[in-house]
Amino acid sequence: MLQVLFAILAGILTIGAPCILPLLPILLGTSVGQTSRSRPLFIVAGFILVFSALGVSLSFLTEHAGVNPNTLRFVAIILLAIFGALLVWPKPFELLTAHINGLLSRASQLGGARRDNWGGFILGMTLGVIWTPCAGPVLGAILTLIAAQNNLGRAAMLLTAYAVGAAIPMLVIAYGSQYVTTRVRAIARYSTILQQIFGVLIILLAVAMYFNYDVAIQNKLASYFPATNLETRLTQSGQENKPTSPMEKVELKNYGPAPEFSGISHWLNSAPLTMQALRGKVVLVDFWTYSCINCIRTLPYVTKWYDTYKNQGLVVVGVHTPEFAFEKDSNNVADAIKRFNIHYPVAQDNDYGTWQAYNNQYWPAEYLVDQKGNVVYAHFGEGEYDHTENAIRELLGMNADAKPDNGQDLSGVQSPEMYFGTDRLQNLAPAQTPSAAPNDYQLPAGELKLNTFALAGRWQFTPNNAVLIGGPGTIKLKFHSAKAHFVAASAKPVQLQITVDGKARPPVTVSESQLYTLLDSDSYADHTLEITVNQPGLEAFTFTFG
Repeated sequence: MLQVLFAILAGILTIGAPCILPLLPILLGTSVGQTSRSRPLFIVAGFILVFSALGVSLSFLTEHAGVNPNTLRFVAIILLAIFGALLVWPKPFELLTAHINGLLSRASQLGGARRDNWGGFILGMTLGVIWTPCAGPVLGAILTLIAAQNNLGRAAMLLTAYAVGAAIPMLVIAYGSQYVTTRVRAIARYSTILQQIFGVLIILLAVAMYFNYDVAIQNKLASYFPATNLETRLTQSGQENKPTSPMEKVELKNYGPAPEFSGISHWLNSAPLTMQALRGKVVLVDFWTYSCINCIRTLPYVTKWYDTYKNQGLVVVGVHTPEFAFEKDSNNVADAIKRFNIHYPVAQDNDYGTWQAYNNQYWPAEYLVDQKGNVVYAHFGEGEYDHTENAIRELLGMNADAKPDNGQDLSGVQSPEMYFGTDRLQNLAPAQTPSAAPNDYQLPAGELKLNTFALAGRWQFTPNNAVLIGGPGTIKLKFHSAKAHFVAASAKPVQLQITVDGKARPPVTVSESQLYTLLDSDSYADHTLEITVNQPGLEAFTFTFG
């Protein structure tokens, strides 16, 4: 919702382009009172249709060209900075707009050849075609951000919102009085100053994106907006459908119809399923991803429930929503399904369509849907498996008799998940600074602080990971737990030499994009772990603990 509002606002601001603002009162204002007072609506409809189609085509080509989303984000940052600079120093742009003025005048004549509504529609379509170069850097910045969405549906929504925003001033001018038209022409005298202000704002946006402040700001703003989605209704209710004791009946609540499976790119272990076709069944929707340690610890319970109750009417659908880009690969997901002995249907939610339909925020997350198609129970994260099983049994008309089972006791874990990608990088040693360009690092002198890691060697940071560019390389980590896991990838097999508290452990070979266990002990204590790799190519994503 916030992105849509910002896109509409950006469209409104685009009206300040110097070659558009002075001509709009002439182009649109004169259309009122010719043949139909609805003619401006047709102009705007033609503009939105063509402009959105052109923009969505750009997004489609970007999405299906195999462009790495990390590379695209970095390119977007550079382009934003360039666009902002063009607004602050507009001489090169003014040379272009001098020619665009003539095109806009001819567009007005073309639309004026027919004075009816369809003439206005043709005029709007023409305006949509030539709007892109005329709107210049402001629009270029918006198109860059939309292309970086890597999701065609979301890009189309944002681009249409932008076009609607750009159309609002058109309608105001078209239906406005001479007073509005005069004021718009007066504002045109200050359009260069306004553009320069917008340029500074765009440069600041590029800087914020480079340091990943844009995500933090959006999350902060989102906290001020009241939410009405399914996930919010569940969390605000405190999930009060949990029993006070394991053998007690679970109180189920109706949270509304379960969203359909949407945006699914591929189905494994099953033909495509729909919620409508599953009416009459009890459905467990399990959001997971194969490199998430919390999901891995939950999977044995989910597979057991499926094997135990599938003949009584339970259907389990694992919605695999990737956290990292390599988890989008169908072969990787298929290998994980075999590795974890999963027999139930798995839907690949690569574009987060179903995730967003549920407004989900967690890996893992369990949603129980009754025979009428309503969500009646949910649980986020690990634990309380007996509660979830009793809810399943109650929906199937069975007694609640699941034995108490909260899963592994993780109270001894005192280290959070630690990410290498700059989007969520919080645990890198203070003496080291992440760089989007390859940079040489040295381990800081002395002991690391608890819950920090440091690098040695030539590394490059991206929003999702850190890549060893030149070997040898070292990762040193201090944590408090009994088990340590490492999500990593490599195009070629890379062997990791591991030491924990100075003692050598069996080496680990990274040959697939997945989670690797580096330490599996019963000692919940402070540990210092060191990874040494002698060749480049290692991609480090995250440390997790248990």
